[in-house]
Amino acid sequence: MKKILFLLFTGSLFLASCKKDNFIPPIKEESCVLQTGNPAGRSYTSDSLISFTCTAKHCGILPLSTKNYWIYEDSVFSDGVFQKVQYDTLRFHKTWKSLSDELVWWESNISIGLPDKLYANDSAFFKIEDRFFTPGIVDVKKDFSLFPGDSIRYLASFEDAAAMGRSLKMQETIKTPAGSFSDYVYFEKNARNYRKDQVYFKPGVGVVKYIQEKAPMGSPQIMLQQVCTLISYHIE
Repeated sequence: MKKILFLLFTGSLFLASCKKDNFIPPIKEESCVLQTGNPAGRSYTSDSLISFTCTAKHCGILPLSTKNYWIYEDSVFSDGVFQKVQYDTLRFHKTWKSLSDELVWWESNISIGLPDKLYANDSAFFKIEDRFFTPGIVDVKKDFSLFPGDSIRYLASFEDAAAMGRSLKMQETIKTPAGSFSDYVYFEKNARNYRKDQVYFKPGVGVVKYIQEKAPMGSPQIMLQQVCTLISYHIE
Protein backbone atom coordinates (compact mmCIF):
# COMPACT_ATOMS: atom_id res chain seq x y z
CA MET A 1 0.00 0.00 0.00
CA LYS A 2 2.80 2.40 0.88
CA LYS A 3 4.50 1.54 -2.41
CA ILE A 4 1.34 2.39 -4.37
CA LEU A 5 0.92 5.71 -2.55
CA PHE A 6 4.57 6.57 -3.21
CA LEU A 7 4.17 5.87 -6.92
CA LEU A 8 1.03 7.99 -7.12
CA PHE A 9 2.75 10.88 -5.31
CA THR A 10 5.86 10.84 -7.51
CA GLY A 11 3.70 10.53 -10.61
CA SER A 12 1.68 13.60 -9.66
CA LEU A 13 4.87 15.57 -9.06
CA PHE A 14 6.14 14.53 -12.51
CA LEU A 15 2.94 15.60 -14.23
CA ALA A 16 2.93 18.93 -12.38
CA SER A 17 6.52 19.65 -13.40
CA CYS A 18 5.74 18.77 -17.04
CA LYS A 19 2.77 21.12 -17.12
CA LYS A 20 4.80 23.93 -15.60
CA ASP A 21 7.68 23.52 -18.05
CA ASN A 22 5.44 23.22 -21.10
CA PHE A 23 3.06 26.05 -20.25
CA ILE A 24 3.32 28.93 -22.74
CA PRO A 25 1.53 32.10 -21.66
CA PRO A 26 -0.81 33.50 -24.33
CA ILE A 27 0.55 36.37 -26.37
CA LYS A 28 -1.26 39.55 -25.47
CA GLU A 29 -2.39 41.27 -28.64
CA GLU A 30 -1.51 44.93 -28.81
CA SER A 31 -4.64 47.06 -28.68
CA CYS A 32 -5.44 49.49 -31.48
CA VAL A 33 -5.94 53.13 -30.51
CA LEU A 34 -8.96 54.66 -32.26
CA GLN A 35 -8.29 58.13 -33.67
CA THR A 36 -11.19 60.63 -33.53
CA GLY A 37 -9.54 64.06 -33.51
CA ASN A 38 -10.52 66.60 -36.18
CA PRO A 39 -7.67 69.06 -36.84
CA ALA A 40 -9.21 70.67 -39.96
CA GLY A 41 -8.48 74.38 -40.08
CA ARG A 42 -5.69 74.28 -37.51
CA SER A 43 -2.22 75.70 -38.07
CA TYR A 44 1.13 74.76 -36.56
CA THR A 45 4.47 76.45 -36.39
CA SER A 46 7.28 74.36 -37.81
CA ASP A 47 8.98 74.00 -34.43
CA SER A 48 5.76 72.67 -32.83
CA LEU A 49 5.69 69.67 -35.16
CA ILE A 50 8.40 67.40 -33.78
CA SER A 51 9.82 64.04 -34.82
CA PHE A 52 8.25 61.38 -32.64
CA THR A 53 8.69 57.60 -32.38
CA CYS A 54 5.23 56.07 -32.29
CA THR A 55 5.04 52.43 -31.17
CA ALA A 56 1.23 52.29 -30.95
CA LYS A 57 -1.20 50.98 -33.55
CA HIS A 58 -3.76 53.51 -34.74
CA CYS A 59 -7.06 52.30 -36.15
CA GLY A 60 -9.59 54.27 -38.13
CA ILE A 61 -10.25 54.86 -41.81
CA LEU A 62 -6.70 53.57 -42.41
CA PRO A 63 -4.87 51.20 -40.02
CA LEU A 64 -1.52 52.77 -39.22
CA SER A 65 1.56 51.19 -37.65
CA THR A 66 5.25 51.15 -38.51
CA LYS A 67 4.82 47.37 -38.94
CA ASN A 68 2.14 47.66 -41.64
CA TYR A 69 2.98 47.65 -45.35
CA TRP A 70 1.28 47.56 -48.76
CA ILE A 71 2.93 46.23 -51.95
CA TYR A 72 1.92 47.69 -55.33
CA GLU A 73 2.51 46.85 -58.96
CA ASP A 74 3.37 50.25 -60.35
CA SER A 75 2.98 50.81 -64.11
CA VAL A 76 4.97 53.91 -65.00
CA PHE A 77 4.13 56.06 -68.04
CA SER A 78 5.79 59.12 -69.54
CA ASP A 79 3.08 61.41 -70.89
CA GLY A 80 0.89 58.48 -71.87
CA VAL A 81 3.68 56.27 -73.18
CA PHE A 82 4.32 53.11 -71.17
CA GLN A 83 7.84 52.90 -69.71
CA LYS A 84 8.12 50.07 -67.18
CA VAL A 85 6.55 48.05 -64.37
CA GLN A 86 8.08 48.16 -60.93
CA TYR A 87 7.09 46.98 -57.47
CA ASP A 88 6.83 49.50 -54.66
CA THR A 89 6.24 48.96 -50.95
CA LEU A 90 4.30 51.61 -49.09
CA ARG A 91 5.24 52.09 -45.44
CA PHE A 92 4.54 54.84 -42.96
CA HIS A 93 8.08 54.86 -41.67
CA LYS A 94 8.22 58.20 -39.88
CA THR A 95 5.93 59.83 -37.33
CA TRP A 96 5.51 63.37 -36.06
CA LYS A 97 3.63 64.88 -33.14
CA SER A 98 1.91 68.26 -33.15
CA LEU A 99 2.55 69.62 -29.66
CA SER A 100 -0.54 71.81 -29.41
CA ASP A 101 -3.01 68.92 -29.74
CA GLU A 102 -0.84 65.78 -29.27
CA LEU A 103 -1.90 64.30 -32.64
CA VAL A 104 0.40 61.84 -34.41
CA TRP A 105 1.13 62.48 -38.10
CA TRP A 106 2.38 59.65 -40.32
CA GLU A 107 4.83 60.19 -43.18
CA SER A 108 4.97 57.70 -46.06
CA ASN A 109 7.99 56.67 -48.09
CA ILE A 110 6.16 56.80 -51.45
CA SER A 111 3.03 58.52 -52.79
CA ILE A 112 -0.01 56.36 -53.59
CA GLY A 113 -2.77 58.94 -53.89
CA LEU A 114 -2.81 59.92 -50.21
CA PRO A 115 -1.05 62.89 -48.58
CA ASP A 116 2.65 62.21 -47.99
CA LYS A 117 2.25 63.38 -44.39
CA LEU A 118 -1.19 62.67 -42.95
CA TYR A 119 -3.35 62.28 -39.90
CA ALA A 120 -6.20 59.76 -40.19
CA ASN A 121 -9.15 59.58 -37.85
CA ASP A 122 -12.12 57.22 -38.05
CA SER A 123 -13.60 58.90 -41.12
CA ALA A 124 -11.13 61.26 -42.85
CA PHE A 125 -7.59 62.02 -43.98
CA PHE A 126 -5.94 65.34 -43.18
CA LYS A 127 -2.84 66.82 -44.78
CA ILE A 128 -0.31 69.49 -43.84
CA GLU A 129 0.66 72.20 -46.32
CA ASP A 130 3.12 75.08 -46.05
CA ARG A 131 1.31 78.40 -45.93
CA PHE A 132 2.04 80.56 -48.96
CA PHE A 133 4.30 83.55 -48.27
CA THR A 134 4.50 82.63 -44.57
CA PRO A 135 7.61 80.56 -43.84
CA GLY A 136 7.46 78.46 -40.70
CA ILE A 137 3.67 78.02 -40.68
CA VAL A 138 1.80 74.93 -41.90
CA ASP A 139 -1.96 74.62 -42.31
CA VAL A 140 -4.12 71.52 -41.90
CA LYS A 141 -6.70 70.66 -44.56
CA LYS A 142 -9.11 67.77 -44.92
CA ASP A 143 -8.18 65.74 -47.99
CA PHE A 144 -10.54 62.74 -48.30
CA SER A 145 -13.32 61.58 -46.02
CA LEU A 146 -16.27 59.24 -45.65
CA PHE A 147 -19.61 60.96 -46.08
CA PRO A 148 -23.39 60.51 -45.73
CA GLY A 149 -25.29 59.63 -48.88
CA ASP A 150 -23.89 58.06 -52.04
CA SER A 151 -21.78 60.89 -53.48
CA ILE A 152 -20.38 64.32 -52.75
CA ARG A 153 -18.56 67.13 -54.58
CA TYR A 154 -16.23 69.64 -52.94
CA LEU A 155 -13.34 72.02 -53.55
CA ALA A 156 -9.88 70.42 -53.36
CA SER A 157 -6.36 71.22 -54.48
CA PHE A 158 -3.03 69.92 -55.72
CA GLU A 159 -0.74 72.11 -53.63
CA ASP A 160 -0.81 75.35 -55.68
CA ALA A 161 -3.53 74.25 -58.14
CA ALA A 162 -7.24 74.37 -57.32
CA ALA A 163 -9.18 71.21 -58.12
CA MET A 164 -12.68 69.82 -57.90
CA GLY A 165 -13.08 66.83 -55.61
CA ARG A 166 -15.61 64.06 -56.08
CA SER A 167 -16.33 61.04 -53.89
CA LEU A 168 -18.57 58.05 -54.66
CA LYS A 169 -19.59 54.99 -52.66
CA MET A 170 -19.14 51.97 -54.90
CA GLN A 171 -21.29 48.86 -54.48
CA GLU A 172 -19.53 46.89 -57.20
CA THR A 173 -16.42 44.77 -56.60
CA ILE A 174 -12.92 45.73 -57.66
CA LYS A 175 -10.56 42.79 -58.19
CA THR A 176 -6.82 43.01 -57.58
CA PRO A 177 -4.07 40.43 -56.96
CA ALA A 178 -4.46 41.28 -53.24
CA GLY A 179 -8.11 40.20 -53.32
CA SER A 180 -11.59 41.38 -54.27
CA PHE A 181 -12.93 44.46 -52.49
CA SER A 182 -16.56 45.58 -52.36
CA ASP A 183 -18.16 48.59 -50.70
CA TYR A 184 -15.11 50.70 -51.42
CA VAL A 185 -14.92 54.46 -51.96
CA TYR A 186 -13.83 56.22 -55.14
CA PHE A 187 -12.06 59.55 -54.58
CA GLU A 188 -11.24 61.86 -57.48
CA LYS A 189 -9.41 65.17 -57.74
CA ASN A 190 -9.53 66.99 -61.06
CA ALA A 191 -7.72 70.23 -61.89
CA ARG A 192 -8.71 70.89 -65.50
CA ASN A 193 -5.80 71.02 -67.96
CA TYR A 194 -3.38 70.21 -65.16
CA ARG A 195 -3.88 66.95 -63.24
CA LYS A 196 -6.37 64.24 -62.33
CA ASP A 197 -6.01 61.68 -59.52
CA GLN A 198 -8.28 58.66 -58.98
CA VAL A 199 -8.07 56.74 -55.70
CA TYR A 200 -9.93 53.48 -55.08
CA PHE A 201 -9.97 53.12 -51.31
CA LYS A 202 -11.23 50.34 -49.05
CA PRO A 203 -11.77 51.62 -45.47
CA GLY A 204 -9.81 49.53 -42.98
CA VAL A 205 -7.46 48.26 -45.70
CA GLY A 206 -6.07 51.15 -47.75
CA VAL A 207 -5.63 52.20 -51.37
CA VAL A 208 -6.35 49.27 -53.68
CA LYS A 209 -5.79 51.19 -56.91
CA TYR A 210 -4.40 54.60 -57.83
CA ILE A 211 -4.33 56.34 -61.23
CA GLN A 212 -2.54 59.62 -61.91
CA GLU A 213 -2.86 61.71 -65.06
CA LYS A 214 -0.96 64.94 -65.57
CA ALA A 215 -0.41 67.45 -68.36
CA PRO A 216 3.15 67.80 -69.70
CA MET A 217 4.82 71.17 -69.28
CA GLY A 218 3.30 73.64 -71.76
CA SER A 219 0.40 71.36 -72.72
CA PRO A 220 -3.25 71.59 -71.57
CA GLN A 221 -3.95 67.89 -72.19
CA ILE A 222 -3.62 65.49 -69.27
CA MET A 223 -1.91 62.19 -70.00
CA LEU A 224 -1.47 58.95 -68.07
CA GLN A 225 1.56 58.93 -65.75
CA GLN A 226 1.04 56.16 -63.19
CA VAL A 227 -1.21 53.18 -62.38
CA CYS A 228 -0.67 51.44 -59.02
CA THR A 229 -2.48 48.22 -58.11
CA LEU A 230 -2.38 46.54 -54.70
CA ILE A 231 -0.93 43.03 -54.91
CA SER A 232 -0.31 42.27 -51.22
CA TYR A 233 -0.54 43.88 -47.79
CA HIS A 234 0.24 43.23 -44.14
CA ILE A 235 -1.77 44.84 -41.33
CA GLU A 236 -1.21 44.07 -37.66
